[in-house]
Amino acid sequence: MTFQVNQKNISKIIKINHLAIIMDGNRRWAKKNQLKINLGHKAGIDNSINLLKAINKDNSIKIKYITLYVFAENNWKRPALEIRSLFKFIEQTYNKFQELSNDENFKIKHFGSKKKLPKLIIDIIEDVQKKTNRNKGIQINLAFNYSGRLEIINAIKNLIINKKDINKFESYLYSRDIPDPDLIIRTGGEYRISDFLLWQSAYSEFYFTKTLWPDFKINNLKKSFQNYLKRKRNYGR
Repeated sequence: MTFQVNQKNISKIIKINHLAIIMDGNRRWAKKNQLKINLGHKAGIDNSINLLKAINKDNSIKIKYITLYVFAENNWKRPALEIRSLFKFIEQTYNKFQELSNDENFKIKHFGSKKKLPKLIIDIIEDVQKKTNRNKGIQINLAFNYSGRLEIINAIKNLIINKKDINKFESYLYSRDIPDPDLIIRTGGEYRISDFLLWQSAYSEFYFTKTLWPDFKINNLKKSFQNYLKRKRNYGR
């Protein structure tokens, strides 16, 4: 990753390999706006689509990979009614991302387990990945039904099953062949990473904001980049 600092117009020089976002605050946004929780999740999905469009149209931002934390494996503990409402949007969400990819040349990848997922959802996920596989634009990784701990455990199990050397560990992660995140953003005001990219985030920079995800726009993103540019990354040296 390289940056060239230009104080006159810092936005012209933003280059980053991998950006990851913990999209938190949908439920609180709904409560704040006196709406049902499911409408908060819908607003969060719509904001994801709009932000990705804005990033792609902005010639001042150059990003190769974006990983979005859509649904944690631990979220199954939420009330059943909320889960059902959320899953009603999943088919719509992947269809939206496919339409988005057709327009913006994005490549969609699924990060997460397929356990507990209905066959319809699995088929949709696989179809979207297949249809966008040849796209050459930004790769959008959707961390859906994802757990960083389980990702590590499953990678170790696969090493043992396939009798591979420990040096092959990263090849069994969802992020194989993808650079670790340079910057991880969490919206919503919480200061934790909630089981997200535990292995990959060892040397990532973090940016926390109180802005709820549906309110996090392109200007908020650029503010996070400006904060990031001021940091010196030593990677333990």
